[in-house]
Amino acid sequence: MKVHVYTDIDTLFGRACRVWMDTLLDAGHDVEFIDLGTHTDAPLPSVGAADVNLLVAGIYALPRFAKYGLPRHGKHVLWMFDPLTSNEASVHRHKAGLFDALAPNLHAVMAMDSSIERYVAQHCPTLAVFYLPYLVAGKHVRAPLAEAKRNRDIIMLGGDTPRRREAEKRFLASPASGAAEFIWSGMWGAARDACRAGSRISLSIHADAEHTYFDQFRAFETWALGTAVVSDHFEGWEDFGIEPGVHMAMAAPEDMPSVCAELLADVPRREAMVQASQQLLRERFSPAAWHARMLSMIESVA
Repeated sequence: MKVHVYTDIDTLFGRACRVWMDTLLDAGHDVEFIDLGTHTDAPLPSVGAADVNLLVAGIYALPRFAKYGLPRHGKHVLWMFDPLTSNEASVHRHKAGLFDALAPNLHAVMAMDSSIERYVAQHCPTLAVFYLPYLVAGKHVRAPLAEAKRNRDIIMLGGDTPRRREAEKRFLASPASGAAEFIWSGMWGAARDACRAGSRISLSIHADAEHTYFDQFRAFETWALGTAVVSDHFEGWEDFGIEPGVHMAMAAPEDMPSVCAELLADVPRREAMVQASQQLLRERFSPAAWHARMLSMIESVA
């Protein structure tokens, strides 16, 4: 087959694209990577025909597809990492609106979790849906930095929302929890990796309380870089083989400063969490573990 792999944020989704490219190339398929960039108001680039277009798309590509249409040739498969919800009170609702506009022209969706599977089944019952979580290639799972080489205590990388701002205020009011840096934007690629790898703890805080989910993209990338994760509570952790307290710490935002203070003081516990989480990545979320299923998904669509 000829497969075009599209994305809009190479510094964010590039590794996910390359997981697919390596898998397809190893199976003898012809693959071309197409970086759309972050433009939302430009026609799609003119490229040749393909049997399948694999869209690893985010907030920039989805409105562009909705306005200008999908690629002219081939079947269209969307690997969806952004959460989908019909709850109008959630900051994530606009993503579902973009997806809904695109869905009639898709041939299949690869859903990162069961909540997306349920959304597609309810709102687009004729659309094929496969389960495919975020995957991390073994070459990107790094040996953790030594404690003495880490230059940050606590970080939170993510979009600026009122709920996260409230969490930031709690950390500022609790200096014993360590220095917490809330970085809202402007850090991508190698700089983002270095920030995560050099931190002792990385926070995962829901954008709002209306729609909560496991932010596997943020967690898996952080684990791969050898840093412990403290996450907001979410349902379905057992579906991922996660054991709270073993692979990550879980706490409500108001309790995170005290949880982080305990973790900062307990280096062996953080090291054990990193070791356990990286082992989970290798066993359950490596391309090798999903290779046959990935090829089966693509071939069934073509």
